[in-house]
Amino acid sequence: MEVPAQVDVAGERGARPAGLLGTRELRPVVVIAAFVVAILLGVGIGYVTADRGSAPGDAVTAAPAPELSPAQRAPFWVNSRSPGAAHQMVLNDEPDPVALRMALQYTVAAQIKAADRASTVTPQQVTVVEGMFFGGIEGVDAAQDQYWAIGRITIAGDVKPPANPYVWRRMGSGPWTIVSHDAGACNSIPKALLDVWKGQPQPCTH
Repeated sequence: MEVPAQVDVAGERGARPAGLLGTRELRPVVVIAAFVVAILLGVGIGYVTADRGSAPGDAVTAAPAPELSPAQRAPFWVNSRSPGAAHQMVLNDEPDPVALRMALQYTVAAQIKAADRASTVTPQQVTVVEGMFFGGIEGVDAAQDQYWAIGRITIAGDVKPPANPYVWRRMGSGPWTIVSHDAGACNSIPKALLDVWKGQPQPCTH
């Protein structure tokens, strides 16, 4: 009678390939390592692509209000330029004289609000009075053309108006800005325009 052979459990284990044993024992370590690497990659990518906002001290410049850049007709010198030449211009020849005046009024209202955040003055309360002077100086191209306005303003309501007169300027098709305002504001008017106007215009001396 044949007796069944005894199973040598210890021997069976010992006979398994060493490589297989190592792989099975190392597999959890490999999985954990891969998991850690994936986390680190995710954190790194998130840090690089995240919008961390503006750093302290970074300047944020707001876009100019569209009211400051009204439509303007092409100057008569566009096809025959003489850079530096100055010309008297006529406000009523512009596509929308009211919009141009409103742009100037808008700058004054914005100036008042910048000086007093509690102010509620609106551009509609500001008036550029009759007698405003309007002129231009040719540039080397359209972007360098200068447009100047000189006038006096009043403000409706219980608002103390800033000192008159006002001098405004526009570069090309950009926004109108205040160059200066007060008793000495007209000293900022280019000499070429003063020559055309034969001295300081009426808003400067009124």
